[in-house]
Amino acid sequence: MIGRSARSRAAVLIIAAFTFTGCFLQQATPSPSPTPTPTLTAAPTTTRPRFELSTYEYALQTKGKIRSAVRDDAAPMSSRSGATYQGLEPDIAREIARAIWGPNDDPETHIEWVSVDASTRVSALTSNQADITLAGLVITDDQKKVIDLSDTYLKTGQRLLVKKTNDQIKDLSDVASGEQTVCAVRGSTAVDNIRKITNNGAKILLLDTLEFCQQALASGAADAITADELVLVAIVAKDPSMKVVVKPFTDDRLGIGIKKTAAGDRTGFLDFVNTALLKIVADRTWAKIYTQRLGSLTGDTKQIPTD
Repeated sequence: MIGRSARSRAAVLIIAAFTFTGCFLQQATPSPSPTPTPTLTAAPTTTRPRFELSTYEYALQTKGKIRSAVRDDAAPMSSRSGATYQGLEPDIAREIARAIWGPNDDPETHIEWVSVDASTRVSALTSNQADITLAGLVITDDQKKVIDLSDTYLKTGQRLLVKKTNDQIKDLSDVASGEQTVCAVRGSTAVDNIRKITNNGAKILLLDTLEFCQQALASGAADAITADELVLVAIVAKDPSMKVVVKPFTDDRLGIGIKKTAAGDRTGFLDFVNTALLKIVADRTWAKIYTQRLGSLTGDTKQIPTD
């Protein structure tokens, strides 16, 4: 569900839209008036939004570039082919760029892609190498102590992977009886999660790596693999003989990372990013991105990031 803050931003967008339309409906009848007092706002163009001069989005617009940190090898969320990035996360980064430079500019001309992985996705922000990071950052209180995180751009969680021909496992109850063998990586949180959700009823095969679990599934030594949904989706993207089943039984929400403001340098930028996210949800751009990048692999149809 979209929270109170999201509804407030929606109201702002609606009010702004009516105000913008009303300006065009007024007749341009000349009348004497005193010279208006200059305001600290950027002059609008035919294609670009207008921002307060003190905002970070205006600084980016003036500079002409936004540094967006994404991953090279995390398909279908993010991957690189040559100099081109594709996936759900780069697509959302492009929408943030459109919110700064307008829909008529090619976002690629304004994005400087920064390659990160799990070990560098936060430090890219704190060391000021990137302006935003879309790289599987889970929204947690501990993470928020280090960086700012946007509203959710994708809700995900732990699921099961089975062979596409398997019609016996459709729900967690199908593995809770212990009649099916579920492989999980030894020592991972996935093991504790499935034990808890099935009240220790699941028959679990513990192996040292995900690759070993894939071999066990292929050979019939296991009937399913359990791991984070996005890990499993990446397997399906490479091996269409597999499918993801069961609704997520943990709740992980991904957010856009932003460096915390220092001396007011990024004041309001988090709200700007959240408003840009809300807009692409409202106009169904987010749903189209999800369908194109993940829907065919997860088997799900989503309208909003928190579905």
